[in-house]
Amino acid sequence: MKETIVFVHGMSHGAWCWEENFVPYFQELGYECIALNLPGHETPGSSRRISYTLGDYVQSLYQVVAKLEQPPIIIGHSMGGMILQRFLKTGRCKKAILMSSVPPSGVLRASLRALFRYPGLIPYLLQLNLLGGFKKYPQLMFNGTSHFASFMCAESFLAYLGLFIPVFHQSSVPILVVGGSADGLITVKEFEQTSKHYNAKLEIIEGGSHDLMLDKDFELTAQVIKEWLGIPHFK
Repeated sequence: MKETIVFVHGMSHGAWCWEENFVPYFQELGYECIALNLPGHETPGSSRRISYTLGDYVQSLYQVVAKLEQPPIIIGHSMGGMILQRFLKTGRCKKAILMSSVPPSGVLRASLRALFRYPGLIPYLLQLNLLGGFKKYPQLMFNGTSHFASFMCAESFLAYLGLFIPVFHQSSVPILVVGGSADGLITVKEFEQTSKHYNAKLEIIEGGSHDLMLDKDFELTAQVIKEWLGIPHFK
């Protein structure tokens, strides 16, 4: 039986962000790949307001994993990384990759840093319009791939508020932390803090953006993950 990788996207994204590069890459290596759409993220480019809690998103991941015959490998990006961290409190997986992830301390510092750097985000925040802010400042997410901004969808402000709550538990699951040195949202120092919290291996992609899986050099990140995972096993 093939090993399964479950991909969990971040804020205002969807399964499309994995299907562009990472799903074909890891399928070619022999993995079964499941890129889930979190509730309300099924339609790329949708501006329809949604209202889900971060707990709702964590439950969606539980539901996907519960249907599998064996514990999967899970890759969580950005908010998806925090969803994965909360899942790991009681959920089971074989290995976990936190990619450009919100750190265990939460999103407060990243939010304040973004508002200080780009004061034009403030009106969007007051309108609870996260998508508008991301589209105005695509450099928060992308590095030379801003055309993907048109695929981004509205995000639940309730879920965003959930990202402010720190995670204190640890995990016995093997964890890899991957981040880009040019990430517009999360700093290398925060990636280091995440790695230290989980006693996890840390890999920094030089010049990598927040959306490492959509970078022109996405294979640098994919290769790092591939090497950490090792050769897939079949039964």
